[in-house]
Order: sequence, then structure tokens, then C-alpha cells
Amino acid sequence: MKMFMTLFNQYWWLVFPLGFMVAGVVRMVLRDEEKRRTMALIRTYTDQGKDVPPELFNLLKR
Repeated sequence: MKMFMTLFNQYWWLVFPLGFMVAGVVRMVLRDEEKRRTMALIRTYTDQGKDVPPELFNLLKR
């Protein structure tokens, strides 16, 4: 336990970069899921022969 406390006292600041990296990965995953859902919605419009609203294309550009 003493070794853990020594390491933590020296490297406590690493919690922040690691937290930002995890948050970045979560953000990438959520964006990918949003783009996949948008593409699926565009695909349903085109399968039905309907015009795709331009707002959906704008969502993909973000």
C-alpha cells in the first residue's frame, strides 16, 4: 500500500491526461454512432425514392 501511495503522490497529475484521452475516445465513438444513424436514415429515404432533406447532409459534415 505504501508503494501505491508513493506512486500516486508522484504521478497524480496523470489522471488528467488519461481522463481526457478516455473522454476523447468516448466522443469519437458517439460521433461515429451518430454518423451511422444518419447514413441509415439517408439510406431509407433513397430506398423509398424520396428526396433526402439537406439537413441530414449537414449533419454528416460536422
